[in-house]
Amino acid sequence: MSSSQHVQAPPGMGTVYRATLDALAMRGPRRTGITHIAKLADTNRQFFYRNWATPQVLLRDATLQELKHVLQRALEVPSPLPPPRCQGVRFVVRAARLLREHPVVAAMARTEPALTYAAVLRPDTVWHGTAWQWLTEHVTAHVPGGTERDTVTLAVLTTALPYALIPPEESSEDERAAVDRRLGQALHACLGLPLTCPD
Repeated sequence: MSSSQHVQAPPGMGTVYRATLDALAMRGPRRTGITHIAKLADTNRQFFYRNWATPQVLLRDATLQELKHVLQRALEVPSPLPPPRCQGVRFVVRAARLLREHPVVAAMARTEPALTYAAVLRPDTVWHGTAWQWLTEHVTAHVPGGTERDTVTLAVLTTALPYALIPPEESSEDERAAVDRRLGQALHACLGLPLTCPD
């Protein structure tokens, strides 16, 4: 190969996942294709088919990675922190806000709301497993294990989902704060905490 020839390096996973998320935010899951993602990632279709069995596997991997990232960010709440048992409420409220303001969630809510809910609620999906593990580790860990913890975790998940997966029609800070406040009160009830707990 002559020195004048240039071989394009394959994009990194971060680049591919970002291109996938950008495509989802533009078109929703049903209309997002490999050709569009490849163009955004500045690569070709062959690269994708060498690395992912199907387009659905790529969408799953990219959205799962992004969900994990959002849930990790939700733990970075500003100080002062509330009492330990109330911290879980703060984490879930922040996670819900980050999700409902995410461009992919907005596109999913607009184009495939039932699919979005099913992905998180059905116990056999990777998104449900990720959300469940995060909740049991950071929100319901103080609840006695077994059936009781499962019941409370499910109550928290189903309570938070409408706040997380339905973007608000308005985006003023007052409206955002009101949504956060309503969710916080509902979560206090789910967790058996007094509504006066600072959150």
